[in-house]
Amino acid sequence: MKITMIELSHVSIPLAKPYRLSKVYGTVREAQAVIALVHTDQGIIGFGEADPLPPFTDESAGGVMAVIRDCLGPALLNEDPTRISFLWKKMEGAIHGNPMAKGALDTALYDILGKQLDVPVYTLLGGSFRSRIEVLWPLGSGSPQEDTEQIEEKLNEGYRTFMLKMGALPIPEEVERIRAVRERFGSEIHLMVDVNQGWRVEEALEFASALGGYRLDFIEQPVARRDLKGLGRIRERSGFAVSADESLVTPSDAVELIEQEAVDIFSVKVSKNGGISQARKIALLAEVSGIRCLVNSMLEFGISQAAALHLGAAMPNLLDCGHCYMSTLRMADDITDFSAHVKDATAVPPDSPGLGVHVDSEKVEKYRRGYLKIS
Repeated sequence: MKITMIELSHVSIPLAKPYRLSKVYGTVREAQAVIALVHTDQGIIGFGEADPLPPFTDESAGGVMAVIRDCLGPALLNEDPTRISFLWKKMEGAIHGNPMAKGALDTALYDILGKQLDVPVYTLLGGSFRSRIEVLWPLGSGSPQEDTEQIEEKLNEGYRTFMLKMGALPIPEEVERIRAVRERFGSEIHLMVDVNQGWRVEEALEFASALGGYRLDFIEQPVARRDLKGLGRIRERSGFAVSADESLVTPSDAVELIEQEAVDIFSVKVSKNGGISQARKIALLAEVSGIRCLVNSMLEFGISQAAALHLGAAMPNLLDCGHCYMSTLRMADDITDFSAHVKDATAVPPDSPGLGVHVDSEKVEKYRRGYLKIS
Protein backbone atom coordinates (compact mmCIF):
# COMPACT_ATOMS: atom_id res chain seq x y z
CA MET A 1 0.00 0.00 0.00
CA LYS A 2 1.23 3.52 -0.82
CA ILE A 3 0.14 7.05 0.11
CA THR A 4 -1.01 8.78 -3.08
CA MET A 5 -2.52 12.07 -1.91
CA ILE A 6 -3.15 14.20 1.17
CA GLU A 7 -6.08 16.63 1.33
CA LEU A 8 -6.20 19.38 3.95
CA SER A 9 -9.22 21.47 4.96
CA HIS A 10 -9.10 24.34 7.43
CA VAL A 11 -12.54 24.39 9.11
CA SER A 12 -14.06 26.74 11.67
CA ILE A 13 -17.26 26.13 13.65
CA PRO A 14 -18.75 28.33 16.41
CA LEU A 15 -19.07 27.04 19.95
CA ALA A 16 -22.62 26.60 21.18
CA LYS A 17 -21.67 28.93 24.06
CA PRO A 18 -18.62 31.22 24.38
CA TYR A 19 -15.94 29.71 26.62
CA ARG A 20 -14.23 32.08 29.06
CA LEU A 21 -10.76 30.88 30.01
CA SER A 22 -7.96 32.48 32.03
CA LYS A 23 -6.61 36.00 31.52
CA VAL A 24 -3.91 34.44 29.35
CA TYR A 25 -6.39 33.14 26.73
CA GLY A 26 -9.50 35.27 27.12
CA THR A 27 -12.85 34.08 25.69
CA VAL A 28 -13.07 31.59 22.82
CA ARG A 29 -16.10 31.73 20.52
CA GLU A 30 -15.21 29.29 17.75
CA ALA A 31 -13.13 26.18 17.22
CA GLN A 32 -10.74 25.79 14.32
CA ALA A 33 -9.15 22.63 13.01
CA VAL A 34 -7.20 21.25 10.07
CA ILE A 35 -8.77 18.05 8.76
CA ALA A 36 -6.36 15.70 6.95
CA LEU A 37 -7.46 12.99 4.51
CA VAL A 38 -4.62 10.61 3.66
CA HIS A 39 -5.43 8.64 0.49
CA THR A 40 -3.88 5.31 -0.52
CA ASP A 41 -3.63 3.32 -3.72
CA GLN A 42 -5.90 0.66 -2.20
CA GLY A 43 -8.77 3.09 -1.72
CA ILE A 44 -8.40 3.30 2.06
CA ILE A 45 -8.59 6.85 3.40
CA GLY A 46 -7.26 7.79 6.83
CA PHE A 47 -8.66 10.74 8.77
CA GLY A 48 -6.59 13.03 10.97
CA GLU A 49 -7.15 16.33 12.74
CA ALA A 50 -5.05 19.14 14.21
CA ASP A 51 -6.63 21.57 16.69
CA PRO A 52 -4.38 24.62 17.03
CA LEU A 53 -5.38 27.35 19.48
CA PRO A 54 -2.82 30.18 19.65
CA PRO A 55 -1.43 31.23 22.08
CA PHE A 56 -2.10 27.91 23.88
CA THR A 57 -0.30 26.24 20.99
CA ASP A 58 2.71 27.44 19.03
CA GLU A 59 0.99 26.33 15.83
CA SER A 60 -1.86 27.99 13.92
CA ALA A 61 -4.22 26.46 11.36
CA GLY A 62 -2.42 28.21 8.52
CA GLY A 63 0.93 27.07 9.84
CA VAL A 64 -0.22 23.46 10.10
CA MET A 65 -1.36 23.51 6.48
CA ALA A 66 1.85 25.11 5.25
CA VAL A 67 4.08 22.67 7.14
CA ILE A 68 2.20 19.65 5.78
CA ARG A 69 2.25 21.11 2.26
CA ASP A 70 5.93 22.01 2.24
CA CYS A 71 7.58 19.45 4.53
CA LEU A 72 5.52 16.59 5.91
CA GLY A 73 3.31 15.74 2.96
CA PRO A 74 6.20 15.30 0.51
CA ALA A 75 7.97 13.10 3.09
CA LEU A 76 4.96 10.74 3.26
CA LEU A 77 3.91 10.52 -0.40
CA ASN A 78 4.56 7.11 -1.99
CA GLU A 79 5.39 5.59 1.40
CA ASP A 80 3.66 2.62 3.05
CA PRO A 81 1.19 4.16 5.57
CA THR A 82 1.30 1.10 7.83
CA ARG A 83 4.95 1.80 8.78
CA ILE A 84 3.88 4.31 11.39
CA SER A 85 7.08 4.45 13.48
CA PHE A 86 9.20 4.75 10.36
CA LEU A 87 7.04 7.57 8.98
CA TRP A 88 7.15 9.41 12.29
CA LYS A 89 10.95 9.41 12.04
CA LYS A 90 10.66 10.71 8.46
CA MET A 91 8.45 13.54 9.65
CA GLU A 92 10.91 14.33 12.45
CA GLY A 93 13.67 14.51 9.85
CA ALA A 94 11.61 16.78 7.60
CA ILE A 95 11.09 19.53 10.19
CA HIS A 96 11.61 20.06 13.92
CA GLY A 97 8.68 20.63 16.28
CA ASN A 98 5.19 21.13 14.85
CA PRO A 99 3.57 18.31 16.85
CA MET A 100 0.03 19.18 15.77
CA ALA A 101 0.83 19.00 12.09
CA LYS A 102 2.64 15.69 12.59
CA GLY A 103 -0.09 14.45 14.91
CA ALA A 104 -2.85 14.95 12.34
CA LEU A 105 -0.99 12.71 9.89
CA ASP A 106 -0.01 10.21 12.60
CA THR A 107 -3.67 9.79 13.58
CA ALA A 108 -4.62 9.27 9.93
CA LEU A 109 -1.99 6.52 9.65
CA TYR A 110 -3.50 4.67 12.61
CA ASP A 111 -6.92 5.01 10.99
CA ILE A 112 -5.55 3.46 7.78
CA LEU A 113 -3.84 0.60 9.59
CA GLY A 114 -6.96 -0.21 11.60
CA LYS A 115 -9.08 -0.21 8.46
CA GLN A 116 -6.61 -2.42 6.60
CA LEU A 117 -6.49 -4.96 9.45
CA ASP A 118 -10.24 -4.62 10.12
CA VAL A 119 -9.73 -3.76 13.81
CA PRO A 120 -10.45 -0.68 15.94
CA VAL A 121 -7.48 1.53 16.78
CA TYR A 122 -7.51 0.52 20.45
CA THR A 123 -6.59 -3.01 19.33
CA LEU A 124 -3.44 -1.57 17.75
CA LEU A 125 -2.58 -0.03 21.14
CA GLY A 126 -2.63 -3.32 23.02
CA GLY A 127 -6.35 -3.94 23.26
CA SER A 128 -9.16 -2.46 25.32
CA PHE A 129 -8.49 -2.02 29.04
CA ARG A 130 -12.04 -0.70 29.56
CA SER A 131 -15.23 -0.66 27.50
CA ARG A 132 -16.48 2.78 28.59
CA ILE A 133 -15.16 5.97 30.16
CA GLU A 134 -16.99 8.55 32.25
CA VAL A 135 -17.12 12.02 30.70
CA LEU A 136 -16.11 15.29 32.36
CA TRP A 137 -17.94 18.60 31.88
CA PRO A 138 -15.92 21.86 31.92
CA LEU A 139 -17.25 25.22 33.10
CA GLY A 140 -15.85 28.51 31.88
CA SER A 141 -14.89 31.31 34.25
CA GLY A 142 -18.06 32.62 35.90
CA SER A 143 -19.91 33.38 39.11
CA PRO A 144 -20.76 30.93 41.92
CA GLN A 145 -24.41 31.07 40.89
CA GLU A 146 -23.57 30.30 37.25
CA ASP A 147 -21.36 27.39 38.35
CA THR A 148 -23.96 25.79 40.59
CA GLU A 149 -26.71 26.20 38.02
CA GLN A 150 -24.63 24.56 35.29
CA ILE A 151 -23.54 21.73 37.55
CA GLU A 152 -27.13 21.09 38.61
CA GLU A 153 -28.16 20.88 34.96
CA LYS A 154 -25.35 18.51 34.05
CA LEU A 155 -25.84 16.35 37.13
CA ASN A 156 -29.33 15.66 35.83
CA GLU A 157 -27.71 14.46 32.58
CA GLY A 158 -25.45 12.02 34.45
CA TYR A 159 -22.17 13.98 34.77
CA ARG A 160 -20.23 13.55 38.01
CA THR A 161 -16.91 15.26 37.16
CA PHE A 162 -16.54 19.01 36.65
CA MET A 163 -13.58 21.21 35.77
CA LEU A 164 -13.78 24.92 36.59
CA LYS A 165 -11.73 27.28 34.47
CA MET A 166 -9.88 29.80 36.63
CA GLY A 167 -7.23 32.46 36.32
CA ALA A 168 -9.42 35.33 35.09
CA LEU A 169 -10.86 36.50 38.44
CA PRO A 170 -9.31 37.71 41.71
CA ILE A 171 -8.30 34.87 44.04
CA PRO A 172 -11.08 35.55 46.64
CA GLU A 173 -13.70 35.23 43.92
CA GLU A 174 -12.20 31.97 42.66
CA VAL A 175 -12.19 30.61 46.22
CA GLU A 176 -15.85 31.54 46.61
CA ARG A 177 -16.69 29.54 43.49
CA ILE A 178 -15.25 26.38 45.08
CA ARG A 179 -16.99 27.04 48.39
CA ALA A 180 -20.35 27.50 46.69
CA VAL A 181 -20.01 24.30 44.67
CA ARG A 182 -18.81 22.16 47.58
CA GLU A 183 -21.46 23.50 49.94
CA ARG A 184 -24.16 22.80 47.37
CA PHE A 185 -22.99 19.40 46.13
CA GLY A 186 -20.63 18.10 48.82
CA SER A 187 -18.61 15.05 47.87
CA GLU A 188 -21.20 14.02 45.29
CA ILE A 189 -18.94 15.19 42.45
CA HIS A 190 -15.31 15.14 41.33
CA LEU A 191 -14.09 18.74 41.15
CA MET A 192 -10.89 20.15 39.70
CA VAL A 193 -9.71 23.56 38.49
CA ASP A 194 -7.77 24.50 35.34
CA VAL A 195 -5.88 27.77 35.57
CA ASN A 196 -4.26 27.77 32.09
CA GLN A 197 -1.09 29.47 33.40
CA GLY A 198 -3.16 32.28 34.92
CA TRP A 199 -1.51 32.53 38.35
CA ARG A 200 1.83 33.18 39.98
CA VAL A 201 3.08 30.67 42.53
CA GLU A 202 2.06 32.98 45.38
CA GLU A 203 -1.49 33.26 44.02
CA ALA A 204 -1.80 29.49 43.70
CA LEU A 205 -0.69 29.02 47.30
CA GLU A 206 -3.05 31.79 48.46
CA PHE A 207 -5.89 30.00 46.68
CA ALA A 208 -5.02 26.63 48.22
CA SER A 209 -4.66 28.09 51.72
CA ALA A 210 -8.00 29.92 51.54
CA LEU A 211 -9.89 26.75 50.56
CA GLY A 212 -9.46 25.29 54.03
CA GLY A 213 -11.19 21.92 54.13
CA TYR A 214 -12.81 22.16 50.70
CA ARG A 215 -11.52 19.28 48.58
CA LEU A 216 -10.24 19.38 44.99
CA ASP A 217 -9.16 16.44 42.85
CA PHE A 218 -6.32 18.56 41.44
CA ILE A 219 -5.16 21.96 40.19
CA GLU A 220 -4.16 22.00 36.52
CA GLN A 221 -1.40 24.19 35.11
CA PRO A 222 -1.57 27.00 37.67
CA VAL A 223 1.61 28.75 36.45
CA ALA A 224 3.56 29.41 33.26
CA ARG A 225 4.42 26.31 31.26
CA ARG A 226 8.19 26.51 31.70
CA ASP A 227 7.99 27.20 35.44
CA LEU A 228 8.52 23.59 36.48
CA LYS A 229 10.04 24.64 39.79
CA GLY A 230 6.90 26.65 40.45
CA LEU A 231 4.73 23.62 39.73
CA GLY A 232 6.86 21.63 42.16
CA ARG A 233 6.55 24.26 44.89
CA ILE A 234 2.77 24.30 44.54
CA ARG A 235 2.68 20.51 44.62
CA GLU A 236 4.78 20.43 47.82
CA ARG A 237 3.09 23.26 49.68
CA SER A 238 -0.55 23.42 48.56
CA GLY A 239 -1.82 20.08 49.80
CA PHE A 240 -3.43 19.44 46.41
CA ALA A 241 -2.39 17.29 43.47
CA VAL A 242 -1.02 19.26 40.52
CA SER A 243 -1.51 18.46 36.83
CA ALA A 244 0.63 19.55 33.87
CA ASP A 245 -1.04 20.57 30.61
CA GLU A 246 0.78 23.32 28.72
CA SER A 247 4.03 22.13 30.33
CA LEU A 248 3.53 18.71 28.71
CA VAL A 249 3.80 18.68 24.92
CA THR A 250 6.50 16.15 24.03
CA PRO A 251 7.81 12.91 25.59
CA SER A 252 10.92 14.91 26.50
CA ASP A 253 8.71 17.27 28.50
CA ALA A 254 7.27 14.24 30.29
CA VAL A 255 10.76 13.04 31.22
CA GLU A 256 11.70 16.46 32.58
CA LEU A 257 8.50 16.70 34.64
CA ILE A 258 9.14 13.22 36.05
CA GLU A 259 12.79 13.95 36.87
CA GLN A 260 11.89 17.16 38.68
CA GLU A 261 8.93 15.54 40.50
CA ALA A 262 6.96 18.61 39.45
CA VAL A 263 3.44 17.16 39.14
CA ASP A 264 1.20 14.28 40.15
CA ILE A 265 -0.89 14.07 36.99
CA PHE A 266 -0.33 14.31 33.23
CA SER A 267 -2.99 16.00 31.10
CA VAL A 268 -2.71 14.06 27.84
CA LYS A 269 -4.17 15.44 24.62
CA VAL A 270 -3.75 13.53 21.37
CA SER A 271 -3.79 16.69 19.26
CA LYS A 272 -1.48 18.71 21.54
CA ASN A 273 0.97 15.87 22.07
CA GLY A 274 1.60 14.99 18.41
CA GLY A 275 -0.95 12.31 17.57
CA ILE A 276 -1.58 8.84 18.91
CA SER A 277 2.07 7.71 18.75
CA GLN A 278 3.46 10.51 20.92
CA ALA A 279 0.51 10.69 23.31
CA ARG A 280 0.88 6.96 23.93
CA LYS A 281 4.60 7.40 24.68
CA ILE A 282 3.74 10.05 27.25
CA ALA A 283 1.10 7.81 28.81
CA LEU A 284 3.58 4.92 29.04
CA LEU A 285 6.22 7.16 30.66
CA ALA A 286 3.58 8.21 33.16
CA GLU A 287 2.59 4.62 33.87
CA VAL A 288 6.10 3.41 34.67
CA SER A 289 6.63 6.49 36.87
CA GLY A 290 3.48 6.01 38.91
CA ILE A 291 1.74 9.04 37.40
CA ARG A 292 -1.93 8.88 36.45
CA CYS A 293 -3.38 10.60 33.41
CA LEU A 294 -6.36 12.74 32.53
CA VAL A 295 -7.36 12.33 28.89
CA ASN A 296 -7.99 15.97 28.12
CA SER A 297 -8.89 17.76 24.90
CA MET A 298 -8.39 20.90 22.93
CA LEU A 299 -11.51 22.39 21.32
CA GLU A 300 -11.78 19.30 19.13
CA PHE A 301 -14.01 17.82 16.51
CA GLY A 302 -14.81 14.14 16.25
CA ILE A 303 -11.60 12.82 14.66
CA SER A 304 -9.36 13.98 17.51
CA GLN A 305 -12.00 12.95 20.04
CA ALA A 306 -12.19 9.45 18.56
CA ALA A 307 -8.39 9.11 18.62
CA ALA A 308 -8.34 10.18 22.27
CA LEU A 309 -11.12 7.73 23.12
CA HIS A 310 -9.21 4.80 21.60
CA LEU A 311 -6.12 5.87 23.53
CA GLY A 312 -8.03 6.18 26.79
CA ALA A 313 -9.65 2.79 26.28
CA ALA A 314 -6.20 1.16 26.09
CA MET A 315 -4.57 3.08 29.02
CA PRO A 316 -4.38 1.35 32.41
CA ASN A 317 -3.37 4.49 34.34
CA LEU A 318 -6.39 6.77 33.89
CA LEU A 319 -7.55 8.91 36.77
CA ASP A 320 -10.67 7.67 38.52
CA CYS A 321 -12.93 10.48 37.31
CA GLY A 322 -14.52 11.76 34.12
CA HIS A 323 -12.40 12.53 31.06
CA CYS A 324 -12.74 15.03 28.22
CA TYR A 325 -14.90 13.42 25.55
CA MET A 326 -17.51 16.17 25.49
CA SER A 327 -15.86 18.53 23.01
CA THR A 328 -18.22 17.93 20.09
CA LEU A 329 -21.21 18.42 22.42
CA ARG A 330 -20.06 22.00 22.96
CA MET A 331 -19.97 22.88 19.25
CA ALA A 332 -22.77 24.38 17.20
CA ASP A 333 -22.08 21.52 14.77
CA ASP A 334 -19.53 18.77 14.06
CA ILE A 335 -18.10 17.31 10.87
CA THR A 336 -18.36 13.75 12.24
CA ASP A 337 -20.80 11.45 14.04
CA PHE A 338 -18.59 11.12 17.14
CA SER A 339 -21.30 12.46 19.49
CA ALA A 340 -23.26 9.27 18.91
CA HIS A 341 -20.61 7.50 21.02
CA VAL A 342 -21.28 9.73 24.06
CA LYS A 343 -24.47 9.01 25.98
CA ASP A 344 -25.51 9.57 29.59
CA ALA A 345 -22.13 11.17 30.38
CA THR A 346 -20.31 8.05 29.21
CA ALA A 347 -18.11 7.55 26.13
CA VAL A 348 -18.02 4.13 24.46
CA PRO A 349 -15.13 3.48 22.05
CA PRO A 350 -16.20 2.63 18.49
CA ASP A 351 -15.63 -1.04 17.68
CA SER A 352 -15.60 -0.61 13.91
CA PRO A 353 -12.28 -0.58 11.99
CA GLY A 354 -9.88 2.31 12.41
CA LEU A 355 -11.07 5.33 14.35
CA GLY A 356 -14.66 4.30 13.75
CA VAL A 357 -16.11 7.72 12.95
CA HIS A 358 -17.78 8.94 9.78
CA VAL A 359 -16.67 12.29 8.33
CA ASP A 360 -19.40 14.31 6.62
CA SER A 361 -17.78 15.76 3.49
CA GLU A 362 -20.64 18.21 2.95
CA LYS A 363 -20.12 19.70 6.40
CA VAL A 364 -16.37 19.89 5.84
CA GLU A 365 -17.08 21.91 2.71
CA LYS A 366 -19.70 24.05 4.49
CA TYR A 367 -17.30 25.15 7.25
CA ARG A 368 -14.13 25.22 5.15
CA ARG A 369 -11.91 28.30 5.21
CA GLY A 370 -9.02 26.90 3.24
CA TYR A 371 -8.05 23.86 1.16
CA LEU A 372 -4.83 22.24 -0.04
CA LYS A 373 -4.02 19.04 -1.93
CA ILE A 374 -0.61 17.36 -1.92
CA SER A 375 -0.07 14.68 -4.55
